[in-house]
Amino acid sequence: MNLPCVLLTRPAGRNETLSVTLAAQGFSSLVFPALTLEAQSISEAQWQDPGDFDLVLFVSSSAVNFYFAALRARAQAWPSGVLLAAVGSATAACLRAQDGVSPQDVLHPEGANSLQDSEALWAVLEPRLGGLKRVLIVRGHSGREWLGQRFEDHGVQVQRLAIYQRSAAYWTPEQGRQIRDSLQSGPLAVLLSSSQSADAVFANVQRLGLMDVWARCTYVVIHPRIQEHLQSLLLQAGIATPPMVKRCTPDDDDIVAALMAVLSRD
Repeated sequence: MNLPCVLLTRPAGRNETLSVTLAAQGFSSLVFPALTLEAQSISEAQWQDPGDFDLVLFVSSSAVNFYFAALRARAQAWPSGVLLAAVGSATAACLRAQDGVSPQDVLHPEGANSLQDSEALWAVLEPRLGGLKRVLIVRGHSGREWLGQRFEDHGVQVQRLAIYQRSAAYWTPEQGRQIRDSLQSGPLAVLLSSSQSADAVFANVQRLGLMDVWARCTYVVIHPRIQEHLQSLLLQAGIATPPMVKRCTPDDDDIVAALMAVLSRD
């Protein structure tokens, strides 16, 4: 019996809801995060108090969780009147769930057709530049500098706080066997949520001798840049006929629909 399977590679804690939803639709899943996230050690001298800024911008749900954990560890509450911004709707929802945050203070790109990326968020924030003098960007230890540069180009003072570290997860031979077995039992789709996660998956695929599997999978990505990066990795691997790649928004419902669509194709 052909049982379609999904390889979910988002960071730990971000895959379980997807897995449950897919299971209810008759799809199995392997939850193998591509990246490991760890809190960055922040000294008191490095710490950035939210009350010192007009706006605090969070690049991901992980940035939210790590920053608010550090805030609670310092027995601090979110200050009234400080705006918050999120690149995507999932991060915005995570912000609204934090104690002391007023939902109306959370700014993010909206609309079904939004790419939910830095450029879309800038379109939301640019009309408010007159009220922004100091902005804090909470992020991982690396990432795009595009938003920070836009603020600085408009005379806004920007601070960046690396609140967590990302490193490539090391998949075991047993995980490699499960991936191969899943593909032999039916179609396999891979979810990629960042270019860095695509690199980490590719490194594990190479190390575990799964290049033939890599060529036979289908892929779901959440942004055009990830699709472009994946295509470069496929070319690097010498895959002459690129597998099918479907793009969707980062919204969980949209991801599930995209995964079901690629796995339901003959």
